[in-house]
Amino acid sequence: MSPTARRMVRWVALRPPEARPRPRARVERHDTPTPRYRSVPQWGLQDSPATEPETREQNLIEQATARLPQLLLIAAGVLVAAAAAEAWIYALLVVNLEEPVSRGMQVAAEAAVWITGLASVAMMLACLAGAAGWLIEERRRSYGEHGQYDPRTRREIFIGCWVPVINIFRPVACMREVLELRDDLPRDHIRKRLWWLWAGWVLVNLLVVGCIVLRIFAESLLWQSNAVLLVIVSDLASAGFAVAVWWTITRLLDREAETATPTRWLVAV
Repeated sequence: MSPTARRMVRWVALRPPEARPRPRARVERHDTPTPRYRSVPQWGLQDSPATEPETREQNLIEQATARLPQLLLIAAGVLVAAAAAEAWIYALLVVNLEEPVSRGMQVAAEAAVWITGLASVAMMLACLAGAAGWLIEERRRSYGEHGQYDPRTRREIFIGCWVPVINIFRPVACMREVLELRDDLPRDHIRKRLWWLWAGWVLVNLLVVGCIVLRIFAESLLWQSNAVLLVIVSDLASAGFAVAVWWTITRLLDREAETATPTRWLVAV
């Protein structure tokens, strides 16, 4: 064999036939639908632990949620006191038409209005935080009873309860989803009550906006007195709405309380 032919020869090492692996069996592949989730899956990587300010804020919201019925009643009492303080101011305006009012009486009435007004705002914020927390917890329990997760996030619910204009419509949508899951409630009866509650919420917001606009643009003494009257009406309407929300949470939607059944009237024969 020539050197050129020797370079063209290639030696290949092969396994003996008895040591070679058997061919793999052919597996039939079936097309399966793509998995879909109705809510965000709860498995996966864990989020980083919450920082101290977030934990403190969450604790405050949990405390407001646990004490929501008491906060609503306290808010109603504070709003009634604010209406009484505004009525005091209105009485002084009426008296001032005939004779001047003493400086001490005027300062005391204005101080009462400021104190009750700030207390009303603080109680309103506390009730909003508690109501958002209560709605989150109620949705979690309702979806959990059906083996599902709440499709709405905590942030979405808080934005829907806190942002003006949005908070007029979003809580109603969230509560309607809860009613579809609560099998222990007469849905038609509860839905009518909630619509009345929503109408009261819209009325309260309109009164608040009217008070702000009237107080900003009121220049004459007559319009200032009209603004005070509108504030009195707004405070009393807000107090009544707080009591209505308290009744709805503690009597109408409470899982431990007996649900009020609708009254049916029949014609006596």
